Amino acid sequence: MDILSLLDQLEQLIAGGKKTILSGDKVLVDPQEIYYIIDQLRTSVPQEIRDAQWIKKEEDRIKSNAIAENERIIKEAQAEAERLVEESQIVKMSEERGKEIILSANKDAQDITMGAFQYANDIMEKIEKQLSIYFDVIQDGKAEIQKTLEDLQQMPQE
Repeated sequence: MDILSLLDQLEQLIAGGKKTILSGDKVLVDPQEIYYIIDQLRTSVPQEIRDAQWIKKEEDRIKSNAIAENERIIKEAQAEAERLVEESQIVKMSEERGKEIILSANKDAQDITMGAFQYANDIMEKIEKQLSIYFDVIQDGKAEIQKTLEDLQQMPQE
């Protein structure tokens, strides 16, 4: 089950709880229902972590591809430069063109690498923000449950 839908259920449970007479902002809820939702949240969190691990692997794959592409471009540029140099009639032009190709290839490779790292960084930031939101919501929910349990324990028994 999706973490956000579980949090919605938790919110609905609290919103649907009975208000206490002496404390207008306190509600009574069935602890078993709260515990059930918390258990469901615990089973849902590992999927989010697996997703983060997949994204990390994807980041590594993108980095590897960028590095391989960088090397391929540089090799092609060097091969092209060597081929141009061997042509004696245009030696000077070949040297200049070879340098341009290498510079261009290095710039292209750097751009590809930067783009891949930026993409991976953006993905990791999004996951980090989402997990932080989940963590904060869970912490708030736990605090509210703990407060309600303490309030219930302090209520005089009939």
